[in-house]
Amino acid sequence: MADTSIIDAFRESMIGLMKLLNEETAMLKKREFKTLDKLQARKRQLSISFEKYQIEMRTHPEVLELIPADDRTALRELYQRFRCALSDNMLALRSSHDAAERVVSLIMESVRKQRGITPEEPAFGRPRTGYAAYTPTGRATAAVSKSL
Repeated sequence: MADTSIIDAFRESMIGLMKLLNEETAMLKKREFKTLDKLQARKRQLSISFEKYQIEMRTHPEVLELIPADDRTALRELYQRFRCALSDNMLALRSSHDAAERVVSLIMESVRKQRGITPEEPAFGRPRTGYAAYTPTGRATAAVSKSL
């Protein structure tokens, strides 16, 4: 017979992770990226703990029958709130990733345009070296006459 402390540990790990996810989501929405690194180690620890207790709950489903119906209902509601917090966090992470990707794409497009690199030209191949690397492809570079 399993111990009901599994439920308490599962609940505590879920609450801790949900709090951290909400904090991270708020930071992402405010664009406070410098302080996110500090949360990542803690987020990893809480995720591992949550997964451990979730596996224990699935391994011993009979412990849910040992607690009162009101506690089971409260646990279901907490799990729903956790899923919402997780979903919000995933959307915030995805939107931040997409925004960063757009900025990188715009920078790359601007550099290509500035250097005269057209989409028809291959991005890979033999790299241009010397002064040719700084001029648009297909144009002859001004040669220096040695006879002068």
